[in-house]
Amino acid sequence: MEDRVFSYSIAACPTLADRRPLGIPMTETANKTAIEDLELTAKARQGDTGAFEDLVRRYRNEVYALCFYFTRNREDAWDLSQEVFIKAWRALSRFRGDSSFKTWLMRIAANHSKDHLKKRRLQVTAYDDALQVPETRSHQNPRGQAEANEIGRAIEAAVGQLPPKLQLAFILREYQGLSYQEMAEVMECNVGTVMSRLFNARRRLQKILAPLGLLEGYTHD
Repeated sequence: MEDRVFSYSIAACPTLADRRPLGIPMTETANKTAIEDLELTAKARQGDTGAFEDLVRRYRNEVYALCFYFTRNREDAWDLSQEVFIKAWRALSRFRGDSSFKTWLMRIAANHSKDHLKKRRLQVTAYDDALQVPETRSHQNPRGQAEANEIGRAIEAAVGQLPPKLQLAFILREYQGLSYQEMAEVMECNVGTVMSRLFNARRRLQKILAPLGLLEGYTHD
């Protein structure tokens, strides 16, 4: 089973263009997706490896992206993402559906990544060139692309400077698109704590980025 689960080639860490732009209103997790997840999970718990592979394909990029944010290393993030799905498969019998499969999986990914950092005593590095801003479009001039690159690097570097708990809150909300309740389940705290961490994360980012004029028009949701 473990060999089959990882028979895909995972995509690179999402670029800034693939992420939810700052200030765009948040949408709740689609009920249809949640229902499909529960159906696939039920089948997987009965031994249907194909159903679990569908879940892997659905969330592999999000798990990889979260692991990458903790490690800032492509190889480590790839290894961790595989380990996360192996852990999820082995623990599937304990999944009761009290939360969505996605939040349950993301909690495993967050905890596994943090454990990895503790064991290796790693520190989050500065902006990694593996994270790139949007690719040059045909209508974009070189100057515009250079400016986009600079903005992307500044934002990524600023997020990397946040304390781990604040960084996770910001990533789950702004990049992964989770609701406050989903974030609380992933971070294993109450919604009030989630909102406090997110507020503090945004406030710190404003202090870092405001002098550069990168947060003009940014509004909290």
